[in-house]
Amino acid sequence: MDKMNVRLRGGPYDGQTVGWDVPNADDPPPSYQLKLHGPHETVETIEYRRAERAPQGAPESWIYEASDGGPR
Repeated sequence: MDKMNVRLRGGPYDGQTVGWDVPNADDPPPSYQLKLHGPHETVETIEYRRAERAPQGAPESWIYEASDGGPR
């Protein structure tokens, strides 16, 4: 497993960087899901899709964008 950082774009986690253990940092999975815990024990899953490599020198390896479908 490789450790990598991804930057999230759009959705409720816009602009945040998260660490992720992936099998291959050069070809990470096409999507990343986060659970958003809301009031009254509700949970929504937010899906981010791999968009592009982060610019060289950035602390993140990849940028993932929120899918158009919104919370699932």
